Parts: sequence; structure tokens; C-alpha cells
Amino acid sequence: MILLAFFACVKDEPLPQPDIIVPRTVAKLPDIIYESSGIHVSAPNIIWTHNDSGHTNDLFQIDTTGQLVRTLRVANATNIDWEDLAVDNQRRVYINDAGNNNNNRRDLVIYRIPDPDNISGDVVMAERIDFVFEDQTEFPPPPSYRNYCIEAIIWKDDSIFMFTKDRSNPITGYTKMYAVPAIPGEHVAVLLDSLFVDNENHPARITAADYNPNTGEMVLLTRTGILSFTDYPGNRFFDGKIIDYQFSHLIGQVEAIAFVDNRRIFITSEGSSSMAGNLYEVILP
Repeated sequence: MILLAFFACVKDEPLPQPDIIVPRTVAKLPDIIYESSGIHVSAPNIIWTHNDSGHTNDLFQIDTTGQLVRTLRVANATNIDWEDLAVDNQRRVYINDAGNNNNNRRDLVIYRIPDPDNISGDVVMAERIDFVFEDQTEFPPPPSYRNYCIEAIIWKDDSIFMFTKDRSNPITGYTKMYAVPAIPGEHVAVLLDSLFVDNENHPARITAADYNPNTGEMVLLTRTGILSFTDYPGNRFFDGKIIDYQFSHLIGQVEAIAFVDNRRIFITSEGSSSMAGNLYEVILP
């Protein structure tokens, strides 16, 4: 196992007063994608996405009209609980299989595949980044300490940064940030930092993340809005400038976020077993 050594700290100051952003519906997702839980925008009109827990081990390429373009099967992977996609500077895609609602999983993994736009067939083999949390000793821990569900990841500086979705009862309101090396193998996820987000379920629970390498901006998604992080030292995102963007209206169970350009962002929502979710666009001020 490879261990990254960092200093973990806690940020418990209240977030700034929110700015309001207005989501615009771009398209309805294809019926086969009714639980979109991660997106990668590979071109302004091309998006890769996947369903979450218990669904097929497939990535779906769609366009911005909501049409299914192609399906890519990750042959040696299982979709236990896929939650979020990240992309590195070689356009390799990382599939986060670390959704962990009950905080009892011992098989957390991130799959890495080549740039899917350059894969000619409909099947790909993945490399595995297996990991455990350095501070988890019980599976599951007591209800008040259940903060080991990862639904948000980004790639930066040859590391995968992961942000927890708080499943504690009562909710603590914190997201914890861990990191593992972005290389195949068995690793220990090191706790780097934590941030108090909110004390209510929907605003406090982080459901996706993305990083813009052009500007350095990192964003976290919740059911009610987007947290933006800029002007931070090194990889200490929570020590930078934080802007709290709140949606003008709720748009359902949003579970995926990705930059289109420096200000445009795509978001997808989950639907139900009988109806797909939607693709949305927001423009950051």
C-alpha cells in the first residue's frame, strides 16, 4: 500500500451568504439512464455518464439533445455503487465505485480506463485503484460516525481527492476530504481536511465534484446548490475563497456535475425506474 502523508485539519466556520444561480433544462436523458450519478464532458456537446448502484457496468455517451450515442462496457468491473467520474491530464477517466451508504464496505475501488473517446470498440478493460480509509476501524461505525460514503471525486496533481457524503445520524454537516495516489494498486486514503457545510440533510450532503484545470476552480454539488473553491494554497481547497451558489429552485436529486468551460457547468439529476432524469446547465457569475 502507498500512504500519502498530509496534515488533516477542520474548517467549521459558517459558509458565506449564498449567491443565486438559475438552472436551465437542456435535455431529458435517455430512458436507459435513469440514475445518472457521474458525468464527464469530453466535448461541449458530448457527455459520458453512468447509472449508480446495482446497474450495469456501462458508460453511456450522450449528446446535448439527450440522444444516446454509444455504450461502453467496462468488462472487468462491477457496478456496486458507481458515484462520480474524474478525468486526468491524459484524458483517462476514473470511475468511483465507493458509494457506501451503510458505511460497511470493504471493497472500495476506483476504476481507471483510457480516454473513452479514443476507444474504437464497445468494451474496455479497467485498472483498479483499491483503497481503505486510514481512520475507519468499524464496518459500519456507530450511526453518529458514518461519514465514509464517497460520491464526489476529482483528479489533481496525480492524486484522487475524495469528498464524503455525510451519512451520520444525527447528521454532522461535515464533508471530509481524503486522497489516494492516482495509480493502480492498493492504497490508504489519507484524511486531509474537513469542512462544515450545513446542518440539514439536503444542503449538507455532497453528491458530486469537478475540477477545472484551466482556472483551478473546484466545485462540490449538493441537492440545493454548488460550492466553489478558488485561490487556495496547494491542494488545500478549503483554505481558499469559497462561494456558496444556491439554485433558484430545486431540480430534483442532482448527483453529477462537470465543467463545460470556465463558467458553464452541466448537472444531471436522477429519475425513477419509469422515468429518466434531466441534463441541466448553470452559468456561474
